[in-house]
Amino acid sequence: MNIVESDILVNKAIENAPAWLIEDLENIVNKEKTVKLRISYVISELYSKYAFSYRHIFSSMGQSSEWAVIARERLNLIDNNIDLIEYMMKRIQE
Repeated sequence: MNIVESDILVNKAIENAPAWLIEDLENIVNKEKTVKLRISYVISELYSKYAFSYRHIFSSMGQSSEWAVIARERLNLIDNNIDLIEYMMKRIQE
């Protein structure tokens, strides 16, 4: 695969990325505008948002496991697409 094909695949993957991921990345990057962000910081912020927290507790108190399912799916997507998240982060910073 050459560079042109790689760029086409990355662009298509970014176009099809979930809206929640794009929004979360934009919020993280805009929050830290003065600093050049590293992927480890961005992943850490995403994990802190979707890892077990008070949202899970409140959701379970209401007899709903919806947030737990959503959070698990989002953490899985984050784990499987770290390279894509890095590309997206760089584009948002530009």
